Amino acid sequence: MIQAKWLVLVWALLVAPFSFASEVPAKLHGEWRGTLDLPQGMRLTIGLSLTEERAELQSPNQGPQTYPLQELKFADEQLSFAVPDLGVKFAGAYQQDQIVGDFEQGAKLPLTLHRLTAADSERLAFEGKYAGVLNASGTELPLHFNIAVVKDGFVATLDSPAQESYGIPLQEVHIDGQKLTASAPMLKATYKGERNDEGVYEGVWFQGMAFALNLSKVTAERPAPQVKAAEFGTFGGATAHLLCDKVSIEYAGDHDEQTLYEIGSVSKTFVAYLLADAVQRGVLELETELSSVFPGAPEGVTMLELVTHTSGLPRLPADLFANANQHDPYRHYDLAMLTAALNEQTLGKKQHSYSNYAFGVLGEALAKAQDMSLESLLQERIFEPFGMTSSYLATADREVSPRLATPYNSLGQQVGPWRFSALAGAGAVVASLPDMVNYVQGMQARLAEDSQLRELMLTPRVDFAACCEQGLGWMLEQTDADHTLVWHNGRTAGFASYVGFYADGSEAVILLSNQAMDVNSQAKRLLSE
Repeated sequence: MIQAKWLVLVWALLVAPFSFASEVPAKLHGEWRGTLDLPQGMRLTIGLSLTEERAELQSPNQGPQTYPLQELKFADEQLSFAVPDLGVKFAGAYQQDQIVGDFEQGAKLPLTLHRLTAADSERLAFEGKYAGVLNASGTELPLHFNIAVVKDGFVATLDSPAQESYGIPLQEVHIDGQKLTASAPMLKATYKGERNDEGVYEGVWFQGMAFALNLSKVTAERPAPQVKAAEFGTFGGATAHLLCDKVSIEYAGDHDEQTLYEIGSVSKTFVAYLLADAVQRGVLELETELSSVFPGAPEGVTMLELVTHTSGLPRLPADLFANANQHDPYRHYDLAMLTAALNEQTLGKKQHSYSNYAFGVLGEALAKAQDMSLESLLQERIFEPFGMTSSYLATADREVSPRLATPYNSLGQQVGPWRFSALAGAGAVVASLPDMVNYVQGMQARLAEDSQLRELMLTPRVDFAACCEQGLGWMLEQTDADHTLVWHNGRTAGFASYVGFYADGSEAVILLSNQAMDVNSQAKRLLSE
């Protein structure tokens, strides 16, 4: 059903101390709602409840929890508040029945809050999570509709926990005491249900074909169906633990040193190294502008911004899925399409926002600047010198290797491999475990021997989460043991990967799976053993 993991901005919501509601003037009393517009059409509802008794923040698309406000100030029609434990700040201007300002939690986004009318407030009875199980060809797939009330309507998102896909935008949402309807354009799907006497919406999910789906509002008495997480090694896989000079390798199932895996977004670290290598050789500079390589691309975008996800480019090109095969969504997107998209692109705010688009562009820019293909550049600068004899770039015109492990999605269903055209820099590398061991060892050795390369690759460029900073391609995380963990993970429709090593070269771990799943926790357990 959903072939890729759609990453959205997830707000880490924690309990915050109480704020005195007496600070809230009467003119602000009421229920307020606004919507944060996120990349790829994703939306997240933010609410304020302001009364004599309470002053609280809500995120109704994510649950019923409320979070008391601190540092609340209102003067000269300007409202500001914070929730420090969440890293949340807001500042805006009160304009009768709306408050216009900026919501900040890592990134700063515009937010207009509207006071709910009496009619809006009546619809709050339908706000909440609605859960059901879709039976698709014998596979039970739990789905959650997260419905929030906003002025004059609803904002809703779809979660598929078994597929680890969250925040998929729903549109045309309507719910009342008789029916529930919605569409999911990203999935080319619709839902229509009618409410029975027990409060269950009995309906049909249509996505190419019709599937029965009954949705019930989640309560303490009626919890959502539980999802069993995929287990590493069910269909195969490989791990390597590097500790000083010792390398411990394990294979699951019938996999061995010949087995190949799609490494997904770990490929971005290869592109980042190609950029650092080009800078050291004087081919490009970090501040070289993209428009010098791609005339017609937005002005002012630098190589450094592309490699650190701060370019203002969205997560994906807007037209990527217009003519895509949902089972192989990147294969058709060629250089002509990428160039046309760049020529028409309007940039967003230049702040950290993970972008496959940016790395696809960066890979092509590096290749174009050196008058060769990305595949040839990888072969010459990484695969050969690092001893990665089995690795290749899964381009659209390449036959699938018979050594490639059979891919499975997070539900355990067999799926097809992915191939790429002009967005190959985002995630097209295929490799064996021995090749990845050589890559990590080669990277560690070069970083230890070359102080300029180390500075280029591992200098923190921008904070992007409570845990981490962004290096050149790599994520940088400070551990409890005061190590700097250098890491990246990846996922395609049927593969998952993780590569991490301590910056001091003392330890590293590699996980490769032929099932789309979360491998981060497994990797960190290996590092802690």
